[in-house]
Amino acid sequence: MSEAAAAVAPSIRVAIEDLLTEFSSRVDEGRGATVHELFVESGRIETPQFVLAGRDAIRTRFTERAKDSSRRTRHYWSNPRFSGNEREITVVTNVMTIVSVEGSPTMVTGGSSTDVVVAELGGWAFRSRRLDVAFEGTLGSSAARP
Repeated sequence: MSEAAAAVAPSIRVAIEDLLTEFSSRVDEGRGATVHELFVESGRIETPQFVLAGRDAIRTRFTERAKDSSRRTRHYWSNPRFSGNEREITVVTNVMTIVSVEGSPTMVTGGSSTDVVVAELGGWAFRSRRLDVAFEGTLGSSAARP
């Protein structure tokens, strides 16, 4: 384990992992209208498709997205690498997102997410999330396999 990762206490690591999982759960389970609650007021999300600056922009984007019942997603993260101190942590994870939209091929995107989280009263919040895409493509047929 690197010195930077060792410097982040296990209890802090678990709390941040819970934050990462909560983001995915809210988006994937149709609770996108609450995603902004996981960010500081000046929070930021950067992806190749869009940049959102501030909780209001995050709220608007994910509220609209949650209304689209034809779109289903699953977000996965793994292999977290932590650095920072007890007030601000950077965590880099491997990520994969699967997107299914009625009438379109199922898409898969993989890459890495660099998240900066800060200690807030009562827990941790995202300051920023940045997605760097390594690959994108479509999945094969969804027909049942033997």
